[in-house]
Amino acid sequence: MGEKLVKIFEIVSEQAGLRGRMELATRTGISLNRATQMKDTDELVKRMKEMASSILEKNS
Repeated sequence: MGEKLVKIFEIVSEQAGLRGRMELATRTGISLNRATQMKDTDELVKRMKEMASSILEKNS
């Protein structure tokens, strides 16, 4: 299970709401449901963090 990926989704949801979560899914091509089934790889986690950061900066 992609625990780190799910945590990233949770943080974005808390800070940017549903719209932020949907934007993260759109930008990465990974839904929250799919993230729960994926393996956390360093490259994937890094990409998700970068996208999440840009979404959260835009929404602050």
